[in-house]
Amino acid sequence: MKCPHCDKGSLLLKDEVTYVYLYDLADDGKVKWQDQEGYTSYLFLDREQKDFKQYVQCNHCNKIYDHIVERAHDMDMIILKKAIHSNGPVSNDFFI
Repeated sequence: MKCPHCDKGSLLLKDEVTYVYLYDLADDGKVKWQDQEGYTSYLFLDREQKDFKQYVQCNHCNKIYDHIVERAHDMDMIILKKAIHSNGPVSNDFFI
């Protein structure tokens, strides 16, 4: 989609999300869940979302447009299910 402000750039949807990750520690003080290479950040016990911001921005003039998101409690699960069952890129048509 072309930017209506500059008519040169494309509009991009951006997500900025902040999480706090929790990791379980063993008695020796090391992180319990590790892969063959050692500690890995994706093997966490739990995570808590602290902040979420979504906006549309032009990749040419950098103008930011407000974008209101209606969050469903199971949105992450819906996206995950679509990603698992897709044979190609995941579309966000479900949310439009």
